[in-house]
Amino acid sequence: MNPRRAALVRGTAAALTTLVVALGAVGCGGQAGGSSSVGNGSGPRATPSRSAASAASSASASASPSAVVVGDASSVSSASTRCRTGELKADIQLQKEGSAMVILTNKGSHTCTVDGYLGYGGLLADNSVVNVPTKREAYPGASVRTTLKPGTSAFSGLKWASCDKADASCKVLAGVQVTPPDETTQLTATVIGLNGKPVDQLPVSAPGFTVGSLQPSNEGVVFP
Repeated sequence: MNPRRAALVRGTAAALTTLVVALGAVGCGGQAGGSSSVGNGSGPRATPSRSAASAASSASASASPSAVVVGDASSVSSASTRCRTGELKADIQLQKEGSAMVILTNKGSHTCTVDGYLGYGGLLADNSVVNVPTKREAYPGASVRTTLKPGTSAFSGLKWASCDKADASCKVLAGVQVTPPDETTQLTATVIGLNGKPVDQLPVSAPGFTVGSLQPSNEGVVFP
């Protein structure tokens, strides 16, 4: 073989060798990457799983307080309801002529609430019912929603103009009926005089009663 041909053969062989080596490197690199992806697949995927579990746990933990609050609110709501007529008693204590403090007491066995104004009616000596005009006045201020535990009371003022019993327009009440807020039935109040004894004759003029708002304290509820 002449020298020129021999050089050409050697160059071609070198080029082929280089190409084979390069292809081998590429093949190995692809397999390594594939092996890494498959062999370590459980590793990389484990981290997101732990993160997801942690996130779910955190979400569950943060949701728990909300559930507790809702439950507590429901319990409070069901435990405290509007006072019914049969659960209450009323005392009307005269403070001076034509003015009294009304004491509304929870005589029941569970806690209840009152808010607003009391309604009033009259009873005559024969126990017949007589209508007594009633006007509301936000005195000493707006009504305050009051929670009454058994044995506790709410208060309001009551005033009226006295009259001559001989006057045809004068209503001489032998008793006073009280309607609690939002109720449709009445209870008969005990009227107590300045001497601490029950009153069985209460002269009330034609304009009737002026009623103050219910309050949690007796301070300032009596009309001047």
